[in-house]
Amino acid sequence: MRAFKLSLLASVVALAATGCASNTPAMTDQQVADTLAANLGVNYQLVTNHGANEGLKCQELQAEWASCDLINLTLTNNGPAVDSKDWKIYFHSVRMILEVQNEQFKVTHVTGDLHTLEPTDKFEGFAEGESVVIPYIGEYWKLFETDYMPRSYVVAGDSTPETIVSTDHEDPSAYTNPIEGDNWKRTPADNNVLATAQSRFEKNSDVDLLAKEEVAGTIIPTPLSTKLTGGKVSLANGISIENKALPTSMLEAATTRMASFGIDTNGDYPVKLYLDPSRFSQENKVSGAYLLDVRDGVTTVVGYDYQGAFYGLQSLMSLMGTGAEQTIPTLKVSDAPRFDYRGVMVDVGRNFHSKEAILRTLDQMAAFKMNKFHFHLSDDEGWRVEIPGLPELTEIGSQRCHDLSETTCLLPQLGSGPTSDNFGSGYYSTEDYLEILHYAKARGIEVIPELDMPAHSRAAVISMEARYKRLAEAGDMAAAEQYRLTDPQDTSNVTTVQFYDKYSFINPCMDSSLNFVDKVITEIAAMHKQAGMPLNTWHYGADEAKNIKLGAGFQDVNSDEKVAWKGDLDLSAQDKPFAQSPMCQKLLENGEVEDFAHLVGYFGLRVSEIAASKGVANFQAWNDGLKYLKGDADQFASENVRVNHWDVLYWGGGTAAYDWAAKGYDMIASNPDYLYMDMP
Repeated sequence: MRAFKLSLLASVVALAATGCASNTPAMTDQQVADTLAANLGVNYQLVTNHGANEGLKCQELQAEWASCDLINLTLTNNGPAVDSKDWKIYFHSVRMILEVQNEQFKVTHVTGDLHTLEPTDKFEGFAEGESVVIPYIGEYWKLFETDYMPRSYVVAGDSTPETIVSTDHEDPSAYTNPIEGDNWKRTPADNNVLATAQSRFEKNSDVDLLAKEEVAGTIIPTPLSTKLTGGKVSLANGISIENKALPTSMLEAATTRMASFGIDTNGDYPVKLYLDPSRFSQENKVSGAYLLDVRDGVTTVVGYDYQGAFYGLQSLMSLMGTGAEQTIPTLKVSDAPRFDYRGVMVDVGRNFHSKEAILRTLDQMAAFKMNKFHFHLSDDEGWRVEIPGLPELTEIGSQRCHDLSETTCLLPQLGSGPTSDNFGSGYYSTEDYLEILHYAKARGIEVIPELDMPAHSRAAVISMEARYKRLAEAGDMAAAEQYRLTDPQDTSNVTTVQFYDKYSFINPCMDSSLNFVDKVITEIAAMHKQAGMPLNTWHYGADEAKNIKLGAGFQDVNSDEKVAWKGDLDLSAQDKPFAQSPMCQKLLENGEVEDFAHLVGYFGLRVSEIAASKGVANFQAWNDGLKYLKGDADQFASENVRVNHWDVLYWGGGTAAYDWAAKGYDMIASNPDYLYMDMP
């Protein structure tokens, strides 16, 4: 028996030595990708937001302000074992990843927030059921579970990319642990108080309750004067509008909204609309002023102009309920807008929103008497409006997918996944844009298109590089150069706020960049003219044209006088945007521009000349793009210049706002800490 056992063992050893111990064939690249995508469980856990306070080498790792966090990324293999080392997980991080503390893996930054996680030579494989913890240090902190983007995906060799199922969720709780303890604080000394339902209730405990009647008569925004007169009016049998004030399109916009409340506009109760500017006091003789008088037998709306009559109807609608119970209070309202510019910005560059979503937004803007729709139509992550004659802008620049060459689409960002069937991709055709313009006009809303430049322009730059390549290969170099946006000899080493390189910038020193601007403004203006809404304002963008590695949170690694609260960096290897562009260097040598920091403002002046030549009265930009210009607003070619002032009030933004106004700019309050709807 002993001899039999030895001989059996020898046979097994021999089989193993010849590689025949298993009949299981090696996985193909696609099988590896499919298996990992289907079976990998992904979990993020914030260990600490306070790395510098807990011994992490944030400064040495080049973290800005020497601030870093520690994350435990856990991968659990819920499927069969995977031994392959030829795979990558593409994932998104809105913070720079500084160090991986597991020698079996490495992380590489691709572009923007896109990174790869891949095995090193020391990778031991994923055993069936095994969990592997990959600690990594990231710059700054994570304050919300939503900082971890969804839809990581796997590529193995030349495989088709596959989304990791466990991350394919809009709810980040599917792949994150809650942020606990003091980790919701950016630093241990953070004085912010975490809001809870209980704390909010206690904070508002001294608020007086309103009487039912007062609530029923509430109109938002609050009119200059509202007087309840004690009666009620039933609209159960519908209303009948006698219109002597509104264009047909505006009346239809109002009645369509009423119908959504269940109000029959072919009913009994009379509502009379007319214009009479003489009824308004001198201080209220402004566009949008109205008088609303709701009585038992009739409602009258008197508009200073047709916009005022429309707003009077909006106030009437704000008193209405829905369903069968349609009783409103009798009252008298006198109202006039307190601000000329009452705006909302929607960013469709980072993530696309459908035409229908935009139309719904315009409906809500009209309900709250807002009159400026700031339409952010381009950014690094997407170009969203069709420009006749420049098809690459939408064929490539509006799409995000896994194409490392970026000749068919931009690379995924912000959790958009490896394919283009998501909110990362999409654009408005000329017909879509015209419909949006018509819809806005019928609600008294001006559409202000923003095509962001010279920074936040990667979608445009990559698209025009694809156009250049196509025409150059066809031998038409003149056409290829016509709208090129980047200087091929520019070797500037820059990192933008969203971690892009020099291809995030339109080069302001090239004639072809101005050709591009002229072409885009011309085509947008033509669409506005066709819609009967002349292009009245051009938003140039202009924000964040900088290299974040040259910010105050870094110090030179070779400095003799270091401080503990700055990241160590070889500053000699960093460039200001365009500093290594021969074309821009020539402008400085000729004395046309004082230094590289002034290039953004210089380009803005040139763009304003183009806009003014098209009859565009107002030029608009984010304030940081114009801050290096010397002189006042009258140096622009445009009749009027506005700045969206987005300095944080907590850091002195209030004082800066007065400075802009003093220089003759129309100042639009756009402060993030109070006015950004996506900030808590």
